[in-house]
Amino acid sequence: MVEIRCRIIAEPREGTRPIYRSDSNNRSIPEPFIHGKYGGELDYVCYNCASILAQNVSRTEIPTNAVFQCPNCGYYNEAV
Repeated sequence: MVEIRCRIIAEPREGTRPIYRSDSNNRSIPEPFIHGKYGGELDYVCYNCASILAQNVSRTEIPTNAVFQCPNCGYYNEAV
């Protein structure tokens, strides 16, 4: 498995990019936002705390311009 650290960005304006975020106020780490469907070898992790945001994916499974708000630390991350 190859671990890729995402890049931290400022919170994007609503409606400009797809944002994956937890619906819960619980700050514990839930399952990753995206699970690979085809057994990809990449894990995308939060740059700040290394929580897994997308697991077992290929680059093509990450939506273009996707932003992940880390459910653990709250930072906004984009896949690089």
